[in-house]
Amino acid sequence: MPPGGAPVAFPRRRAASQIALWWLMGVIGMLFALMLVAYVMRMSQSDWRALPPVNALWFNTGVLAAACIVMQSSNAQARRGELRRSRRDWALAGALALAFVAGQLWVWRDLVAHRYDVAGNPANSFFFLLTGLHGLHLLGGVAAWALLASHRMTHAARARRLSLTAQYWHFLFVLWVVLFAAIVNLTPEIAQRLCGAGP
Repeated sequence: MPPGGAPVAFPRRRAASQIALWWLMGVIGMLFALMLVAYVMRMSQSDWRALPPVNALWFNTGVLAAACIVMQSSNAQARRGELRRSRRDWALAGALALAFVAGQLWVWRDLVAHRYDVAGNPANSFFFLLTGLHGLHLLGGVAAWALLASHRMTHAARARRLSLTAQYWHFLFVLWVVLFAAIVNLTPEIAQRLCGAGP
């Protein structure tokens, strides 16, 4: 038996919390899908002035990927009953997620310092809107992460909540990759073709 506890057996029937999480992720996914459609449509207009390359976003993406990997490791260890290792990785995952948020705030500050503020042009506004809304949802995931420390619960209950938190974090990472790809790769020319306004 692993030190710290016994492996956790999850019920076969999906719990209400799991179904609620799927609904939540579906709603969030639809929200961002609609915003990306608006982003592409607005980009096709002639007054769009793209932001300069923001290289720090690559680093931030790596930090968020590391947070998800470590959170998954914590989840797997909790299932096996390895509580000490699970708590260590869980703490590191939270620190990495907060580092991602801090990195995003640094990007915002740097853009504003170079006069790319939110009201400068539609490209600026969409950048701040998309990254800010994603950051708020990630902070919601950090709040769920923090609740695991502030509440006393059985090992089985903690492992189940950690599993749900990990799923939400992975969803936010996939969502960020889609947003990041749109921010980095989409150009007004591509947007015009997507909207049927191009040659």
